Amino acid sequence: MLAKQILEVVGVENFRFAATAQPDPERIKLGWNLSFNEPWILRAGESVNDKIEFEKWWEVADIVICGDRRFDRMQDRIKNKKLCFYMSERWWKPPIGHGRLLWPSFFNLACKFRALAKSEYFHYLPIGVYAAHDIMTLSTPNQRIWKWGYFTQSVYNFNYMEALDMPRQNNILKILWVGRMLDWKRVDTLIKAVGLAIKAGTSLVLTLVGVGPEKERLRHLASRVLPNNTCNFFDAMPANEIPNLMKKNDVYVLPSNAYEGWGAVINEAMGCKCAVVASRQSGAAASMIAHGKNGMLFDTGNCDALSELLITLANNPSLRAELAQAGCNTVQQLWSPKVAASRLIEFSDALIAGGEIKEFNTGPLSSALRWPLPDR
Repeated sequence: MLAKQILEVVGVENFRFAATAQPDPERIKLGWNLSFNEPWILRAGESVNDKIEFEKWWEVADIVICGDRRFDRMQDRIKNKKLCFYMSERWWKPPIGHGRLLWPSFFNLACKFRALAKSEYFHYLPIGVYAAHDIMTLSTPNQRIWKWGYFTQSVYNFNYMEALDMPRQNNILKILWVGRMLDWKRVDTLIKAVGLAIKAGTSLVLTLVGVGPEKERLRHLASRVLPNNTCNFFDAMPANEIPNLMKKNDVYVLPSNAYEGWGAVINEAMGCKCAVVASRQSGAAASMIAHGKNGMLFDTGNCDALSELLITLANNPSLRAELAQAGCNTVQQLWSPKVAASRLIEFSDALIAGGEIKEFNTGPLSSALRWPLPDR
């Protein structure tokens, strides 16, 4: 979505998006359309001709934004006084953290990054607040570190006040989770929290959508801690069907631990006006959510805290609606592809012209040097 927004402004003759890897079979199974046939898309990981054009654009483009650790190529651009933006999720993801530096190849990458960070032509775009804090333990690129993230298109298309007035079936709070069922996604925390809330007398129904190695274990856990007919499991759905599912649920929960570098599903849920409850250790939640204002935060693995938040939302529909509206405003007005593209182009034009860089107070391309971690 961000690429399309940039394209609309600069035109097809001035923009290329390069896919440097083979298509992900798992994403294809999930319904992602990875076969766009557009002149501005270079499939450098599949086509020899596209690879050649990719290398050419890497050398001649005024601005390169790279999500790969192609530090040698970045160094070449910098030597030629050409601007280069490197974006990444956090480097020190647990459980290994800084222990990654014990790998010679990773230590070498860290040294190359430190060298790049000294150049005025190098800028860093951390995908989330944790990425920003991680990289600042390695090297601060002389003030050139700017807030960034993943950007999804809002698909919400019905009035939130009408949704608030719609009667909920049997006063049951509908809770949704969608994703790959991996251990660090901590779906077990969600199941246990729902069980605690139900024991406390709250009417809830949980829907879990996805596949993965944890699915059978999660089914067994749900059968033990949840009453019959309070938890529904579904296999993975095409990506374009997920927004409609989100609109049919009251609350979206992301319980992932700190291995979740961002979690774009949070953008999608907020854009669909689901009230979002998420672990403050996940990148998107820590970066976009202010607790009690546009969503709610809890510490990953804390079933009791999550259960209390779900009970609060079940008993307070006006609060739930206010959080849903504020969350939607957050992604539409601040963390949207349109805002990110507009700011990026304005920012880049100023750098190329050698003019004054506009300072944004918050959101994409505002300074990440004082990006606060979420309160506990």
